[in-house]
Amino acid sequence: MRNHLTVCFYVLLAAVVARPDLGLAQEAEAPETFIANAQVLGKEAGASAEVTIHVERYTEERHRTTMLNALRDGGYPNLLKILRTMPEVGYVEMNGRKVSVMWARQVATGKGRSISIVTDRPLAFVGGAAIDAKPRAGYELAILQFDVDTIGIGTGSMAAAARVKPGGETGVQVDDYAEAPIKLVTVRKSFQVTPRP
Repeated sequence: MRNHLTVCFYVLLAAVVARPDLGLAQEAEAPETFIANAQVLGKEAGASAEVTIHVERYTEERHRTTMLNALRDGGYPNLLKILRTMPEVGYVEMNGRKVSVMWARQVATGKGRSISIVTDRPLAFVGGAAIDAKPRAGYELAILQFDVDTIGIGTGSMAAAARVKPGGETGVQVDDYAEAPIKLVTVRKSFQVTPRP
């Protein structure tokens, strides 16, 4: 299904014009690590898991342009091809599964930062309230988006298995394998030293 990750992913892919009153002072330098509590709610049950998001460095502007052009000109297959040739910039780990982050962007907001993460493989296939549903071909990415304040505390959403394509009002559609978005009900920046991958 499509959710508000569609808009967030497009905003961080497309050109972002920084407002003078925000500037870049609120953007942080990597490496940095965030710990999130992911929550899945079904009709009769729910599940939760801890997610570790480590950003070794944020994606350069030239790679943002490359990604946008790849999606616009060649669709999802071309985006995957280009994404997997880009340098690894971190990792996301949940329930013992670790996947590489190939895209990490941050944008300053009035209250802190909005951060977008794209991995090279799905993190989990979520069906109902289970986080170990049967895999399905074509859902080959995980996309996370979260907002944090200046201290590093916030909330967000995650499509643990997703695919994207051009289209819709924003120009980008995110197709989530899950029936409903996985909520990152708490996100906090960790100030412990994280070993480099």
